[in-house]
Amino acid sequence: MSATLYFDLTEALISTSGKRTQYYGIARTVHEIGRESALLKDDIRFVVFSFGTKQFYEVTWHKRADGSVEFDLPKDVGQKWVRSYFGKNPILPFIFRFSNLMTQKKNRDHWLKHAGHLKPVAIEAGTFFSAARPKLIVDMVRVLNDRGSKAAIVPLLHDFMPLHDGATKRFRKLDRNFLADNCFLIERAGQILTNSNFTAKELQSFVDKGMLPRPRGPANVVQLVHHCPDGIEPSEISIPAEPYILTVALNLGRKNIEVVLEALRQLRANGKLVPQLVIAGSHRKRLRRYASRSEFHAIQDRLIFIDNPNQTDLVKLYKGALALVMPSKLEGWGLPAGEALWCGTPAACSTADALREVCGDLALYFEPDNAADLAIIINDLEEKVEFQRRIRQRISEAKSSLRTWQTVAREALGILGHLPPR
Repeated sequence: MSATLYFDLTEALISTSGKRTQYYGIARTVHEIGRESALLKDDIRFVVFSFGTKQFYEVTWHKRADGSVEFDLPKDVGQKWVRSYFGKNPILPFIFRFSNLMTQKKNRDHWLKHAGHLKPVAIEAGTFFSAARPKLIVDMVRVLNDRGSKAAIVPLLHDFMPLHDGATKRFRKLDRNFLADNCFLIERAGQILTNSNFTAKELQSFVDKGMLPRPRGPANVVQLVHHCPDGIEPSEISIPAEPYILTVALNLGRKNIEVVLEALRQLRANGKLVPQLVIAGSHRKRLRRYASRSEFHAIQDRLIFIDNPNQTDLVKLYKGALALVMPSKLEGWGLPAGEALWCGTPAACSTADALREVCGDLALYFEPDNAADLAIIINDLEEKVEFQRRIRQRISEAKSSLRTWQTVAREALGILGHLPPR
């Protein structure tokens, strides 16, 4: 009999704590791998961590009418992780320590109010697996270490973006914290999973540079998915009546929505048809201010912002689009590109290595700083019917080779030594 597998759902818990569930990126990864794992193996223990009580709690689940899994996660727990400071300023550590005391109290109060019914669980042995952000896992591992747990720690690492100079607008601050968090995890992990071959190469590269410690155990790749499940929520939006291109969870900087806006500006300046641009994802004031600049005045009427669409509406948006555009300069995987292909929609992607890993020969590629090439791709998709038909046919014919969340869960469980018999 294999040792107990504890599957961490804390990232999923936090994503349900706002006004509405944030169902993108890492939160989606945790949700979906967890759901499929529950269906594959019925003795996994699903847990969440309280940053207020410094304790793990067990989470139950039930099957929906369609046979999928719904975790019984409490709502509005309002958990905020407690941060450490890794800089050189001698005063800031004391400020952080004081603010952390207040954060811990709020976390504890919110937890007892909204999640006090959950059953505490002591993780003394077995395997503790988490696909959360490193800064969340660090606090959990500290508690496990402090309590003498013998559990093997296995994180799923998603990317190393903040270790690239200039990859974020607050790079210097994020670099120190992110670096320290990843060093802490790598030094304590029994083994490591990465979400792509690209992320595995990044890990090795930063190890070779001396920035990250060499892993104690194996580092295995579990590529993520193309699978885009249908939503169960009622639709809340109508898709545009005119042709549109879609972006999902883009922002300024590394996500590079700037090149998309510039491509549309060039189309308008050259007298070409300009499709509408649907910008779906979190509400970002800085992005909206940038898009309202005078140089984009001519395309203001083509921009549609849709904040946090639910899964039902996200699928609608994918299926109705001329194409998804994913112009990122760096990605760990690139879920929207894969999801677009799953929905039969062309993906226009930058030449970032991870996006090539996701899409292979099914995407249309452009250099991330080349707005003119992206403009040509958009124009061809809008005006050349046969061109778009051939691309969609190629995507349709490849559907059976695309990766599903069940595939990801089965591979992860296999590496963790918990793969059930077929």
